[in-house]
Amino acid sequence: MASHESLPDGQRAILQLLLKQGKSYDELSGLLKSDPTALRQRAHEAVETVGPRDAGISSERRHEIADYLLGQQSASQRAATREYLEDSAAGRSWARAAASGLRPLGGSLPEVPAEPAEVEQAFEALDRRTARQQEIKRSSQTGGRLLFAGLGLVLAIGLLWVFGAFDGGEDSAQAPTTSTATTEAPLQFDPLQTAVMKPDKNSKAKAEGIAVVARRSGTQELSLAIEARKLPASARQGSAYAVWLYTSPAKTKFTGFTPLVGKDGALQAAFELARDTPSFSEVLLTRETREKPTAPGRILLRGPLQIVPAEARTQTQP
Repeated sequence: MASHESLPDGQRAILQLLLKQGKSYDELSGLLKSDPTALRQRAHEAVETVGPRDAGISSERRHEIADYLLGQQSASQRAATREYLEDSAAGRSWARAAASGLRPLGGSLPEVPAEPAEVEQAFEALDRRTARQQEIKRSSQTGGRLLFAGLGLVLAIGLLWVFGAFDGGEDSAQAPTTSTATTEAPLQFDPLQTAVMKPDKNSKAKAEGIAVVARRSGTQELSLAIEARKLPASARQGSAYAVWLYTSPAKTKFTGFTPLVGKDGALQAAFELARDTPSFSEVLLTRETREKPTAPGRILLRGPLQIVPAEARTQTQP
């Protein structure tokens, strides 16, 4: 394992352009008038130089991890590499060492999944945070700020059924009941945006969900609520579910971790948003292996945010 300072000037310049300026191999090949395949090979050699020599993984895996660290993968490739790193101790070890060697060159590097011991510590912290939230919920006399009681997520779900968010399905016959039940209480939140959340197109998962961005009536306070079903139960070791607002890798907002999901696969969570929260195009439900993630982890569900028509925002009767 060598220092980045020992790299030839050409290799160091390639890494800096890839990391600091976010160039792709094709873009960089045009800039340097070089063959993209040859340039990619030089980048791989540079990453392997700053990584550990005793890798314990194949050269194909090292090249895959190099592309992951340099931001040269598609969304599906990133997800596949991250899943490999979650399952491979040798892969994580090599990726961490290589990332450490690349970090002084500048730019942002993707997170490498945590080790089981770190994950267990994160879960313990999450359990403490969840217990504290439950304590606050029991003692609080201002249920609106705790969101779900006042937000009436079921109302938003009923509206989404009316708008045709789900194309039929085994539970579609329940929609009228859901919508009717929610009209019995005064509307305390005005739904502004909704998102129908589904797995990525390459995923075989059957989970689905709905997210709502709402404003507390008569105020500028914003909230985000999410309800999902058919999710895998939360693991005691390995990961925790989290919710993000997302537009691009450079424009994301972590809203918080969700409660643990039981064997029924059901999830309900709500979060307060800052008043100056910028607009985003999607809501993501991810699996995280760090207590303080800085970028979305493995995406389980995602959905584009759509504006609720103005006439529906204050509708309390069907």
